[in-house]
Amino acid sequence: MSETIESTKLKVKKYLELENVSFLFGAGSSFHLGAPIIRTIPQPLKDQCLVEITRYFGEGADPSYEDLFNCLQADRYLKEMKKEDVSSLNASMVKMQKWLFAQCDTNKTSIHSLYSSDSKLQKNRYHYHEILVKKLLQRPVHLRRANLFTTNYDMAFDYALDNLGVHYINGFMGVHNRCFRPEVYDYDLYYPGQSAIGKVHRAEKVLRYYKMHGSLSWVSTPPNVSNTYGIKEIPLNDNFTIDENNEIMIYPCVSKKSFTLDLPYSELFRQFSQAINQPQSVLICVGYSFYDEHINDIIKQALSIPSFTLIIANFAPTADPESEIEKLKALGDKRIIILDQTASDQSTFVGFVDKIMPDLYEEDEIVYIAETMGKIYPTKKNDQDVEGNDAITHDKTVESDSNTKQISDSTDDLPF
Repeated sequence: MSETIESTKLKVKKYLELENVSFLFGAGSSFHLGAPIIRTIPQPLKDQCLVEITRYFGEGADPSYEDLFNCLQADRYLKEMKKEDVSSLNASMVKMQKWLFAQCDTNKTSIHSLYSSDSKLQKNRYHYHEILVKKLLQRPVHLRRANLFTTNYDMAFDYALDNLGVHYINGFMGVHNRCFRPEVYDYDLYYPGQSAIGKVHRAEKVLRYYKMHGSLSWVSTPPNVSNTYGIKEIPLNDNFTIDENNEIMIYPCVSKKSFTLDLPYSELFRQFSQAINQPQSVLICVGYSFYDEHINDIIKQALSIPSFTLIIANFAPTADPESEIEKLKALGDKRIIILDQTASDQSTFVGFVDKIMPDLYEEDEIVYIAETMGKIYPTKKNDQDVEGNDAITHDKTVESDSNTKQISDSTDDLPF
């Protein structure tokens, strides 16, 4: 007998209260925003890359985006070692990265047709990302920081965290010159208390954020004294351009484990391994299809820890017994919880956030806070509504005063 949504929600709530909580998000977490799933090369890009595809895979081949980009990277590396010209390879890589940048800029993508009628997304395209973050931050403050891992290059979670004013530790340090410094992951955020003994309190709105395959906002720059790894984080704006001297630090070569040896990826995978190999740990995978061998190996290693729990929400039902999710399911391990893959209200990102991700606080409190903040900072659209609400409140006050007077009058004759 299948579990009800409420029982699944209670189960997830129990695991969210463990000491070590990590989330892993894949392409499915940005699907509703119109971001592409690039396991195959979409036709518009394929038409631009026929020469490269034919060169490496033969005429009529249908490689994945990752495989083609991997060939270009490897070919460039070999030519550079032999001191040969790589300008044509650079041009091909820039062409592919420009396409990826345009398709993954979630501020400009169109909401997927399956979600076009969702009024919440029409009002705020990062609504579900923000709701998930809000609920995650409800964990008791004495527990370890929650870890948010993603294989996506897009900025959906970045924008959601910024919208909420949440401080996220993402491995970069600096303000005007943000450079990758892995030691930042060991830092935390505290503020001084009011007592004279100097006691400090841990800030609540903080998450640890890891973009395991890189980001549209990371660029490769020449290493120098202040940026020893040559990796810089930049704000995305209309002035940003992609060229061979301003290469996006992305990692689409998901089938090649050897590429994880280079920074920053080696450090990001080390952090992932360290996070989920702690006692009393849970890893919740949402929209991740288990196609990345290097990530899968780390997860399988964590299963050797008795207290580790793996929860999978991925709307990709398949009859293939060789798929990684089916192999995990076949293990029959009670520590591996796979949500109903045929139910969109459990296994899609939107469904998981809306139906399964629990509130650790009372929902009424959240509603009251939202209403109060909406009145303090009304939008132009709601100005008239706020004024109308004031008038209603005034009427209720007058009515209340009248009722109070009637009660007062009726008690004059009571014998006390």
